[in-house]
Amino acid sequence: MIQHIGVIMDGNRRWAKAHKLEIAMGHNQGAENFGNLCDWCLQEGVPYVTVYAFSTENWKRTDKEINHLFGLMEKYFLEEKTKCVEKGVRISIIGERDRFSARVMSIITDIETTTKDCKKLQVQIALSYGGRDEITRAVKKIAADVARGSLRIDNLTEASFEKYLDTAGVPDVDLVIRTGGAENRRLSNFLPWQTVYAELFFSDLLWPEFTQAEFNRAIAYYYSIKRKLGK
Repeated sequence: MIQHIGVIMDGNRRWAKAHKLEIAMGHNQGAENFGNLCDWCLQEGVPYVTVYAFSTENWKRTDKEINHLFGLMEKYFLEEKTKCVEKGVRISIIGERDRFSARVMSIITDIETTTKDCKKLQVQIALSYGGRDEITRAVKKIAADVARGSLRIDNLTEASFEKYLDTAGVPDVDLVIRTGGAENRRLSNFLPWQTVYAELFFSDLLWPEFTQAEFNRAIAYYYSIKRKLGK
């Protein structure tokens, strides 16, 4: 059974441009489809999903777009918080948090605290996330523990290293779904440690137009493969 799906939600801006709309409208539609994705995972019985919402590179975008994205996050969390609890959806944020404002951190803390006991689906939202940044931060934590004597470097293993990652305690990704078409067949710094044996499904649909039928196609693709996991 699939335990963990990773989704690179690509194509919001291109969808908006194709429909002659402001970029903000593409992000609005993408946020709505994120809610659909959670429902599809619940229906499929998938216990973990991680979505790539905002990368470390996305900080280079305009202040207007960044402010809209975080405003959209705030609106979604406030409106959907009760539904998440009712559905058993736990929300957690992974990524580098130092660049978040006090208000954003307050919103994140609230949604994580409110949903911490939900068990049906754990949704990890990658915000200000980059895979290399995550690994770099993990190495710094390890170095600090070695310096203070709480960790012997000889005792460091892949299993113990994993505990220093943002996704500690969450199983590796089984299936990565990336939307956005043939020009984007790459992982783009998304969970490099956790996706080493993941199957990859690339959809020609842009994220706002991604459907449950396409989600089911990705699931069927996964189950059609005899996974060897390096053996």
